Amino acid sequence: MKPATCARLLDELSKCQLISTSELGESTGGRKPILYSVNPADGYLVGIEMSDIYSTIVLQNLKLDIIGKVKIKYEHLETAENMLDHLLDNVDDLLAEHQLDTQKILGIGIAIDHILERDKVPYSHYKERIQELYQYITQRVPCFVLLGSGISFAAFAEYRLRYSANSQRFLFTTCDTDIRSSTIINNQYAPTPISTAQAFGHITIDINGQRCDCGSFGCLKQYSSLQAIKSRVIQHLRLGKPSVINQLVTSETEINYHTIFQALAQNDEVCLEALEEAAYYYGIAIANAVLITQADVVVCGGTLTPKNHFFDMTKKSIEQKLSIFPNIKPKIYPANDSYEIVAQGAGGMVMESYLSE
Repeated sequence: MKPATCARLLDELSKCQLISTSELGESTGGRKPILYSVNPADGYLVGIEMSDIYSTIVLQNLKLDIIGKVKIKYEHLETAENMLDHLLDNVDDLLAEHQLDTQKILGIGIAIDHILERDKVPYSHYKERIQELYQYITQRVPCFVLLGSGISFAAFAEYRLRYSANSQRFLFTTCDTDIRSSTIINNQYAPTPISTAQAFGHITIDINGQRCDCGSFGCLKQYSSLQAIKSRVIQHLRLGKPSVINQLVTSETEINYHTIFQALAQNDEVCLEALEEAAYYYGIAIANAVLITQADVVVCGGTLTPKNHFFDMTKKSIEQKLSIFPNIKPKIYPANDSYEIVAQGAGGMVMESYLSE
């Protein structure tokens, strides 16, 4: 920013009591700079991750510290509107628990992509459905509302809380039922549209490979997702390979992701082989993304990352692919093991929206 623009914005934020002078910084030769700090208790943020498994609500101060949270398990499928009614009632209860009301809330960020995918909303209808949900929510809450994608919110929270000081080109990916990515370049954040959040999973790995549900051949999703691992495990079992899974289920139809995770916990060879193959292709795809974005920090998240040696195998695959480019050496980390990261990022993006206007 130009100094005059920066001074004007600092003045506006100070008058709103959102920031205040905190201390003097180190001198670089002239006068010591005045440092400003966010006043964390002069406003609050609410972040929500909607899911038909466990939905999460977090109440945060302006430094994105979580000061209250609620997790809600849904036993059966609810309509998105019914789920929102229940979640917003819980928001009211959470605010009351901390002696707050909506006047103290700068806004509510909500990750809704899981619900749109669950309801099998066609991509061409995403915009219309998102608008319907937005109108439904704003009729109930008298504050700013932001709807977005979980991958965007998680990437934002990881970057702001842990990597913003050390990364100019940040790549965040997740690997589970879908494979997603989000990139932050030079501290400039461009949220991934909800309708394209799964695009990274459709990178072509093999032009002559398996047919994907998108209609293309050889998409990453067919090699590295949870469904791909399940399919590979079943294929091995049909060939008669010995596996712990045969002791956990009585028929092939009973095999699900939790069954595979149980077997992995016992170091089952069939499941480990499928996991290793998934990690290899996932790493190749990430390395290709690094070659395009020149990312200096890569963070791998999602359900699979903490399983056995999935992250280590992914990292090895990335490094092998990039080894011919000695000047491209991104630091590669597993995502922080926090189940609140999406909701935390949803709340944080509310403040980011204000600052970007």
